[in-house]
Amino acid sequence: MSVTVPEYGFPASYNENSVMLLVRDPHCIFTYWEISNEQMDLVAGEFGRPWGEIQLTLRVYDLTGLGEDRNKAHGSYDLNVHSLANNYYITDVKANHSYCADLGVFSPDGRFVCLLRSDVIQTPRDSLADGSGLVMADLLDRLSGKKPAEWPTEQETFSSDGVYINSNNNDSEED
Repeated sequence: MSVTVPEYGFPASYNENSVMLLVRDPHCIFTYWEISNEQMDLVAGEFGRPWGEIQLTLRVYDLTGLGEDRNKAHGSYDLNVHSLANNYYITDVKANHSYCADLGVFSPDGRFVCLLRSDVIQTPRDSLADGSGLVMADLLDRLSGKKPAEWPTEQETFSSDGVYINSNNNDSEED
């Protein structure tokens, strides 16, 4: 007796049009995209060439502090990618900046034609927090039952995990 087991997994494509940006670290963004068969056929027909011979361009915009208006971008630059590629690592981006990207082609007269547009993403800063400012009680203090008067002062800093670190390096004895 033979049993047929269906195969499960992710499809190779969803035949949709989308481009996504994902932050890898403060100086690198990973982008991936999918272009539908219909869109590929349309572009190939406009250029009179097979899709595999079309040069794609990834245009990266710096929108730090500007919202989503690409026309007011601090600057942009182009990265050429092969039309059969579906991802790219954008390196040398700046920490603590906002970016978005358009994936498109250049027309025969030199105009950039956007095919896909990403959302705006924010790269993280590449430095530690300075520890200044008012710090509310962390989870460990609240769980230990400390009252607001016992909460840390401005001269004490906290890690991102909420673990207490005394910046004066003084160990206090508990009674």
